[in-house]
Amino acid sequence: MGGKVAMEIACTWPDLIDKLIIADIGTKFYPPHHQSILEGLLSIDFSLKPSRIEVDDLLSLYVKDYGTRQFLLKSLYWKEPGQLDFRFNVKYLVNNIDEIGKELSDENIFKKEVLFLRGDKSNYILDEDVNVIKRHFPKMILNTIDNAGHWLHAENPKDFYIEVSDFLN
Repeated sequence: MGGKVAMEIACTWPDLIDKLIIADIGTKFYPPHHQSILEGLLSIDFSLKPSRIEVDDLLSLYVKDYGTRQFLLKSLYWKEPGQLDFRFNVKYLVNNIDEIGKELSDENIFKKEVLFLRGDKSNYILDEDVNVIKRHFPKMILNTIDNAGHWLHAENPKDFYIEVSDFLN
């Protein structure tokens, strides 16, 4: 979702952006596909003041992958002493799920350098997507992070850091 937002901002206000890095998302339409994650996030009743461990236990009923749960749990914070919450608005995401995966509109073009990173175990950016991405981002570079799925920065932070650093330098 962050990548789609970054693409929209870069295309709408290109003067604000020197370079852009997009992590494992393309410009195409993505149908809703994280329903179990969203259902799990919605199942957490923070009024019961669960601990981090209890939140993880509840989430594990919906999200089996430990790494994915840990990624989601990074968004927990202490809203006030003894009261956890998520930094994101789960209900808003659920109510606007069709907007999240929207295709980038044809007039959106960004003519500066863009690094697209994809995980070798991910299916978010396929080889057949590259030509469409290039129409929007003619100076795009596509690199693949080994041993990573969609959340490449969490699954292979070392290689992700190297790619990002090399691009920015």
